[in-house]
Amino acid sequence: MPLFTYTMTPQAPYRFDYFRERIATSSNSYLYDIGEHHLGRAHDIGGRTVLVRVNCPEPASDAPDIQLTVERAPDEATALEAVKIWRHMLSVDRPLQPFYQKVRTDPVLAAVTERLSGLNLLLESGPFESMILSIIGQQVNLTFAENLKRALVELCGDQVELGGRPFYAFPTAEQIARLNYEDLRPLKYSQRKAEYIIDFSRGVAGGEIDLQALETMSNEEAIQSLVKLRGIGRWTAECVLLFGLGRPDLLPAADIGLRNAIQHFYQLDHQPTEAEVREMAGNWAGYESYVTYYLWTALGLARAESKTQKL
Repeated sequence: MPLFTYTMTPQAPYRFDYFRERIATSSNSYLYDIGEHHLGRAHDIGGRTVLVRVNCPEPASDAPDIQLTVERAPDEATALEAVKIWRHMLSVDRPLQPFYQKVRTDPVLAAVTERLSGLNLLLESGPFESMILSIIGQQVNLTFAENLKRALVELCGDQVELGGRPFYAFPTAEQIARLNYEDLRPLKYSQRKAEYIIDFSRGVAGGEIDLQALETMSNEEAIQSLVKLRGIGRWTAECVLLFGLGRPDLLPAADIGLRNAIQHFYQLDHQPTEAEVREMAGNWAGYESYVTYYLWTALGLARAESKTQKL
Protein backbone atom coordinates (compact mmCIF):
# COMPACT_ATOMS: atom_id res chain seq x y z
CA MET A 1 0.00 0.00 0.00
CA PRO A 2 1.25 3.54 -0.70
CA LEU A 3 2.31 6.02 1.95
CA PHE A 4 0.26 9.20 2.15
CA THR A 5 2.17 12.26 3.36
CA TYR A 6 0.78 15.64 4.35
CA THR A 7 1.99 18.85 5.97
CA MET A 8 0.03 20.62 8.71
CA THR A 9 0.94 24.22 9.54
CA PRO A 10 -0.81 25.66 12.60
CA GLN A 11 -0.85 29.36 13.33
CA ALA A 12 1.82 30.69 15.67
CA PRO A 13 2.34 30.32 18.52
CA TYR A 14 2.22 26.54 18.56
CA ARG A 15 4.42 24.16 20.55
CA PHE A 16 4.38 20.58 19.33
CA ASP A 17 6.75 19.57 22.12
CA TYR A 18 4.06 20.36 24.69
CA PHE A 19 1.84 17.70 23.09
CA ARG A 20 4.60 15.14 23.10
CA GLU A 21 5.45 15.80 26.76
CA ARG A 22 1.83 15.65 27.83
CA ILE A 23 1.20 12.37 26.01
CA ALA A 24 4.39 10.85 27.40
CA THR A 25 3.29 11.56 30.99
CA SER A 26 -0.41 10.74 30.54
CA SER A 27 -2.31 7.56 31.32
CA ASN A 28 -2.91 7.20 27.56
CA SER A 29 0.78 6.94 26.59
CA TYR A 30 0.44 3.18 25.92
CA LEU A 31 -1.43 4.04 22.70
CA TYR A 32 1.51 5.94 21.21
CA ASP A 33 4.94 5.51 19.73
CA ILE A 34 6.80 8.42 21.32
CA GLY A 35 10.11 9.73 20.00
CA GLU A 36 12.13 12.88 20.56
CA HIS A 37 10.34 14.78 17.81
CA HIS A 38 7.55 12.46 16.74
CA LEU A 39 4.41 10.62 17.74
CA GLY A 40 2.74 7.60 16.20
CA ARG A 41 -0.52 5.80 16.76
CA ALA A 42 -2.83 3.23 15.16
CA HIS A 43 -6.47 3.97 14.34
CA ASP A 44 -9.42 1.93 13.17
CA ILE A 45 -10.93 3.84 10.23
CA GLY A 46 -13.82 2.24 8.42
CA GLY A 47 -12.76 -1.21 9.55
CA ARG A 48 -9.15 -0.76 8.41
CA THR A 49 -6.29 -0.33 10.86
CA VAL A 50 -3.96 2.44 9.75
CA LEU A 51 -0.79 3.76 11.33
CA VAL A 52 -0.24 7.51 11.59
CA ARG A 53 3.08 9.16 12.36
CA VAL A 54 3.54 12.87 12.95
CA ASN A 55 6.98 14.43 12.95
CA CYS A 56 8.02 17.93 13.97
CA PRO A 57 11.81 18.30 13.67
CA GLU A 58 11.76 21.73 15.32
CA PRO A 59 9.31 21.28 18.20
CA ALA A 60 10.27 24.56 19.87
CA SER A 61 9.62 26.62 16.75
CA ASP A 62 6.95 29.29 17.10
CA ALA A 63 5.12 28.06 13.97
CA PRO A 64 6.36 24.59 13.02
CA ASP A 65 5.44 22.49 10.02
CA ILE A 66 4.14 19.13 11.18
CA GLN A 67 4.72 16.25 8.77
CA LEU A 68 2.05 13.54 8.89
CA THR A 69 2.41 10.12 7.25
CA VAL A 70 -0.38 7.56 6.97
CA GLU A 71 0.56 3.91 6.46
CA ARG A 72 -1.67 0.94 5.58
CA ALA A 73 -4.52 3.12 4.28
CA PRO A 74 -6.22 1.43 1.30
CA ASP A 75 -6.99 4.76 -0.38
CA GLU A 76 -6.60 8.50 0.07
CA ALA A 77 -10.11 8.92 1.45
CA THR A 78 -9.11 6.74 4.41
CA ALA A 79 -5.82 8.63 4.77
CA LEU A 80 -7.66 11.95 4.83
CA GLU A 81 -9.90 10.67 7.62
CA ALA A 82 -6.72 9.98 9.61
CA VAL A 83 -5.49 13.50 8.88
CA LYS A 84 -8.81 14.89 10.13
CA ILE A 85 -8.46 12.95 13.38
CA TRP A 86 -4.95 14.29 14.00
CA ARG A 87 -5.85 17.86 13.11
CA HIS A 88 -8.50 17.53 15.80
CA MET A 89 -6.26 15.82 18.37
CA LEU A 90 -3.46 18.36 17.95
CA SER A 91 -5.80 21.39 17.71
CA VAL A 92 -4.10 22.41 14.46
CA ASP A 93 -7.02 24.60 13.41
CA ARG A 94 -7.46 26.35 16.77
CA PRO A 95 -5.34 29.52 16.80
CA LEU A 96 -4.36 30.73 20.26
CA GLN A 97 -4.07 34.46 19.63
CA PRO A 98 -7.81 35.20 20.10
CA PHE A 99 -7.66 33.49 23.50
CA TYR A 100 -4.55 35.43 24.50
CA GLN A 101 -6.25 38.67 23.46
CA LYS A 102 -9.28 37.78 25.55
CA VAL A 103 -7.33 37.39 28.79
CA ARG A 104 -4.58 39.98 28.25
CA THR A 105 -6.04 42.40 30.84
CA ASP A 106 -6.10 39.72 33.57
CA PRO A 107 -2.65 39.87 35.23
CA VAL A 108 -2.80 36.25 36.41
CA LEU A 109 -3.84 34.77 33.09
CA ALA A 110 -1.56 37.08 31.13
CA ALA A 111 1.40 35.70 33.12
CA VAL A 112 0.24 32.08 32.76
CA THR A 113 -0.31 32.35 29.01
CA GLU A 114 3.03 34.06 28.53
CA ARG A 115 4.81 31.24 30.31
CA LEU A 116 2.89 28.54 28.43
CA SER A 117 2.69 30.30 25.08
CA GLY A 118 1.96 27.80 22.32
CA LEU A 119 0.21 25.27 24.57
CA ASN A 120 -2.98 24.13 22.86
CA LEU A 121 -5.68 21.63 23.77
CA LEU A 122 -4.57 18.00 23.44
CA LEU A 123 -7.75 16.16 22.51
CA GLU A 124 -8.84 12.56 22.16
CA SER A 125 -9.72 11.14 18.76
CA GLY A 126 -13.45 11.64 19.24
CA PRO A 127 -16.34 11.52 21.71
CA PHE A 128 -16.59 7.72 21.88
CA GLU A 129 -12.95 7.25 22.86
CA SER A 130 -13.24 10.17 25.26
CA MET A 131 -16.29 8.71 26.97
CA ILE A 132 -14.74 5.26 27.45
CA LEU A 133 -11.52 6.75 28.82
CA SER A 134 -13.46 9.07 31.13
CA ILE A 135 -15.59 6.25 32.52
CA ILE A 136 -12.47 4.18 33.14
CA GLY A 137 -10.86 7.12 34.94
CA GLN A 138 -13.74 7.61 37.36
CA GLN A 139 -12.63 7.34 41.00
CA VAL A 140 -9.32 5.57 40.37
CA ASN A 141 -5.74 6.86 40.38
CA LEU A 142 -3.83 7.48 37.16
CA THR A 143 -1.66 4.35 37.37
CA PHE A 144 -4.63 2.05 37.90
CA ALA A 145 -6.57 3.88 35.17
CA GLU A 146 -3.70 3.32 32.73
CA ASN A 147 -3.66 -0.38 33.54
CA LEU A 148 -7.40 -0.65 32.96
CA LYS A 149 -7.22 1.27 29.67
CA ARG A 150 -4.33 -0.80 28.37
CA ALA A 151 -6.07 -4.04 29.30
CA LEU A 152 -9.23 -3.07 27.41
CA VAL A 153 -7.32 -1.97 24.31
CA GLU A 154 -5.23 -5.12 24.21
CA LEU A 155 -8.31 -7.27 24.78
CA CYS A 156 -10.30 -6.11 21.78
CA GLY A 157 -8.41 -3.44 19.81
CA ASP A 158 -6.85 -4.25 16.43
CA GLN A 159 -3.07 -4.62 16.42
CA VAL A 160 -0.36 -3.55 13.98
CA GLU A 161 3.39 -4.08 14.19
CA LEU A 162 5.94 -1.28 14.02
CA GLY A 163 9.61 -2.11 14.41
CA GLY A 164 8.70 -5.39 16.06
CA ARG A 165 6.51 -3.65 18.64
CA PRO A 166 2.72 -4.09 18.68
CA PHE A 167 0.49 -1.02 18.56
CA TYR A 168 -3.22 -1.17 19.18
CA ALA A 169 -6.00 0.92 17.70
CA PHE A 170 -8.52 2.08 20.27
CA PRO A 171 -11.46 -0.34 20.10
CA THR A 172 -14.58 0.61 18.20
CA ALA A 173 -18.00 0.65 19.81
CA GLU A 174 -18.80 -2.58 17.97
CA GLN A 175 -15.69 -4.33 19.33
CA ILE A 176 -16.45 -3.39 22.94
CA ALA A 177 -20.16 -4.12 22.48
CA ARG A 178 -19.33 -7.76 21.70
CA LEU A 179 -17.79 -8.25 25.14
CA ASN A 180 -19.56 -9.69 28.15
CA TYR A 181 -19.23 -8.08 31.56
CA GLU A 182 -17.36 -11.16 32.75
CA ASP A 183 -14.65 -10.55 30.14
CA LEU A 184 -13.54 -7.41 32.01
CA ARG A 185 -13.71 -8.68 35.58
CA PRO A 186 -10.37 -10.61 35.38
CA LEU A 187 -8.78 -7.36 34.15
CA LYS A 188 -9.64 -5.74 37.54
CA TYR A 189 -12.70 -3.87 36.31
CA SER A 190 -15.44 -3.49 38.88
CA GLN A 191 -18.79 -4.95 37.91
CA ARG A 192 -20.33 -1.50 37.56
CA LYS A 193 -17.49 -0.07 35.48
CA ALA A 194 -17.67 -3.08 33.17
CA GLU A 195 -21.42 -2.57 32.80
CA TYR A 196 -21.11 1.17 32.14
CA ILE A 197 -18.48 0.71 29.42
CA ILE A 198 -20.14 -2.20 27.64
CA ASP A 199 -23.67 -0.82 27.90
CA PHE A 200 -22.57 2.55 26.52
CA SER A 201 -20.75 0.84 23.64
CA ARG A 202 -23.79 -1.30 22.87
CA GLY A 203 -25.92 1.84 22.78
CA VAL A 204 -23.58 3.52 20.32
CA ALA A 205 -23.15 0.40 18.18
CA GLY A 206 -26.89 -0.20 18.09
CA GLY A 207 -27.76 3.39 17.22
CA GLU A 208 -29.65 4.17 20.44
CA ILE A 209 -26.93 6.68 21.41
CA ASP A 210 -26.15 9.24 18.70
CA LEU A 211 -22.83 10.90 19.48
CA GLN A 212 -22.94 12.96 16.29
CA ALA A 213 -26.03 14.70 17.61
CA LEU A 214 -23.89 16.27 20.34
CA GLU A 215 -22.29 18.48 17.69
CA THR A 216 -25.49 20.47 17.24
CA MET A 217 -26.28 20.84 20.95
CA SER A 218 -25.26 23.57 23.34
CA ASN A 219 -22.94 22.55 26.17
CA GLU A 220 -25.77 22.28 28.66
CA GLU A 221 -28.04 20.40 26.25
CA ALA A 222 -25.25 17.92 25.53
CA ILE A 223 -24.47 17.47 29.22
CA GLN A 224 -28.12 16.84 30.08
CA SER A 225 -28.35 14.35 27.22
CA LEU A 226 -25.32 12.41 28.45
CA VAL A 227 -26.08 12.36 32.19
CA LYS A 228 -29.30 10.49 31.47
CA LEU A 229 -27.15 7.49 30.58
CA ARG A 230 -26.19 5.03 33.29
CA GLY A 231 -22.77 5.63 34.82
CA ILE A 232 -22.30 9.12 33.36
CA GLY A 233 -22.26 12.10 35.69
CA ARG A 234 -21.67 15.74 34.95
CA TRP A 235 -17.86 15.51 35.32
CA THR A 236 -17.69 12.69 32.76
CA ALA A 237 -19.98 14.54 30.35
CA GLU A 238 -17.84 17.68 30.68
CA CYS A 239 -14.70 15.66 29.93
CA VAL A 240 -16.30 14.36 26.73
CA LEU A 241 -17.25 17.86 25.58
CA LEU A 242 -13.81 19.26 26.36
CA PHE A 243 -11.47 16.43 25.34
CA GLY A 244 -13.67 14.55 22.88
CA LEU A 245 -15.32 17.40 21.01
CA GLY A 246 -12.85 20.18 21.84
CA ARG A 247 -15.49 22.67 22.97
CA PRO A 248 -13.62 25.95 23.66
CA ASP A 249 -16.17 27.29 26.14
CA LEU A 250 -16.58 24.37 28.56
CA LEU A 251 -16.32 25.37 32.23
CA PRO A 252 -16.06 22.48 34.74
CA ALA A 253 -16.77 24.87 37.62
CA ALA A 254 -17.09 22.11 40.21
CA ASP A 255 -13.72 20.57 39.31
CA ILE A 256 -11.44 20.49 42.35
CA GLY A 257 -8.30 20.90 40.24
CA LEU A 258 -9.61 24.08 38.64
CA ARG A 259 -10.77 25.50 41.96
CA ASN A 260 -7.39 24.70 43.55
CA ALA A 261 -5.61 26.40 40.67
CA ILE A 262 -7.75 29.52 40.94
CA GLN A 263 -7.13 29.70 44.68
CA HIS A 264 -3.38 29.30 44.13
CA PHE A 265 -2.83 31.76 41.30
CA TYR A 266 -5.32 34.38 42.42
CA GLN A 267 -4.04 34.05 46.01
CA LEU A 268 -7.47 33.57 47.53
CA ASP A 269 -7.84 32.76 51.23
CA HIS A 270 -10.30 29.97 50.41
CA GLN A 271 -11.08 27.50 47.70
CA PRO A 272 -13.66 29.22 45.47
CA THR A 273 -17.12 27.74 45.29
CA GLU A 274 -18.65 26.59 42.02
CA ALA A 275 -20.74 29.78 41.98
CA GLU A 276 -17.63 31.93 42.48
CA VAL A 277 -15.83 30.15 39.65
CA ARG A 278 -18.75 30.80 37.33
CA GLU A 279 -18.78 34.47 38.30
CA MET A 280 -15.06 34.82 37.58
CA ALA A 281 -15.47 33.00 34.29
CA GLY A 282 -17.68 35.75 32.96
CA ASN A 283 -14.44 37.46 31.94
CA TRP A 284 -13.32 34.36 30.01
CA ALA A 285 -16.50 33.88 27.96
CA GLY A 286 -15.84 31.78 24.88
CA TYR A 287 -12.50 30.46 26.13
CA GLU A 288 -13.34 28.77 29.42
CA SER A 289 -11.83 25.47 28.25
CA TYR A 290 -8.53 27.18 27.50
CA VAL A 291 -8.38 28.96 30.85
CA THR A 292 -9.14 25.67 32.59
CA TYR A 293 -6.47 23.81 30.62
CA TYR A 294 -3.85 26.48 31.25
CA LEU A 295 -4.58 26.73 34.96
CA TRP A 296 -4.49 22.93 35.35
CA THR A 297 -1.14 22.81 33.57
CA ALA A 298 0.33 25.78 35.44
CA LEU A 299 -0.68 24.35 38.82
CA GLY A 300 0.98 21.04 37.94
CA LEU A 301 4.18 22.87 37.06
CA ALA A 302 4.05 24.96 40.23
CA ARG A 303 3.66 21.87 42.40
CA ALA A 304 6.51 20.09 40.60
CA GLU A 305 8.75 23.10 41.11
CA SER A 306 7.81 23.27 44.78
CA LYS A 307 8.78 19.63 45.28
CA THR A 308 12.11 20.20 43.51
CA GLN A 309 12.91 23.17 45.74
CA LYS A 310 12.27 21.08 48.86
CA LEU A 311 14.77 18.40 47.81
